[in-house]
Amino acid sequence: MRIQHKPGDEMEVDWAGGTIDIYDEVTGEISPAYLFVAVLPCSLYVYAELCPNMKSDTFINCHVHAYTYFGGSTRLLIPDNLKTGVTKNTRYDTLIPRAYKEMADHYNTAIVPARVKHPDDKPNAEGSVKYATTWILAALRNYHFFSIEEAKTAVSEKLEELNLRPFKKRLGNRRSAFEDEEREFMLPLPKAPYEPAVWSTAKVQNDYLISDGINKYSVPFDLIGEQVDIRLTSAIVEVFYHGGRVASHVRRTTPQRDPICIREHMPLNHQKYLSCLVSMY
Repeated sequence: MRIQHKPGDEMEVDWAGGTIDIYDEVTGEISPAYLFVAVLPCSLYVYAELCPNMKSDTFINCHVHAYTYFGGSTRLLIPDNLKTGVTKNTRYDTLIPRAYKEMADHYNTAIVPARVKHPDDKPNAEGSVKYATTWILAALRNYHFFSIEEAKTAVSEKLEELNLRPFKKRLGNRRSAFEDEEREFMLPLPKAPYEPAVWSTAKVQNDYLISDGINKYSVPFDLIGEQVDIRLTSAIVEVFYHGGRVASHVRRTTPQRDPICIREHMPLNHQKYLSCLVSMY
């Protein structure tokens, strides 16, 4: 019996079990590419994307692309128990990576991981992963791809074939079912897509600076010796202390000779010294 799902209620996500080989034309070296799959259980509408790795930022970006493809988000997001989406999931405790939860909040969706050893929590995603594997990975297994861009194009073509393939036991296909049954119930997308962020923790040094690995940025001097949370995007460096933001800088992507400092972060004697230097020149 087909399980009935509410339209626009859930999006289930997983990595497909197989990979696609990418060949280096010069060395002949083979690199695997990984298939991300998202499915809307009501209509079984599928999104798939080929990726060079399964890192956390790649995983999150795939969600952003899936929401764009579907033209909306869902009330619930159900990931499998992979460490990029769920760091701990037991009977008593579930830990969601901070950046993953931040992405879900941006799209107004709640993360509900599939339970460990309970694949029935996610039957349609598992079925769609198998379907995507059959239609995409198996269909392309005899192809030799020499760039991931070339393989991505082939995957996109197979995805369209999958979504347009007629159902065996009912009229229509995945796309028509989505258009007829689900699209109007999807949550509206935010004005801007989510930009993945990397979170880390650092101790503020005696020079009241923290580093993004390329440059150093100031924080209020009274946080010297304290542990702070650092949020990095491609454009912004943000620093948080006990959940509150205490510093924000435009991120510099090339090494700078001097630290990027905000005057108000300095102790008064440093501010006075800086004023003297400025007046001298």
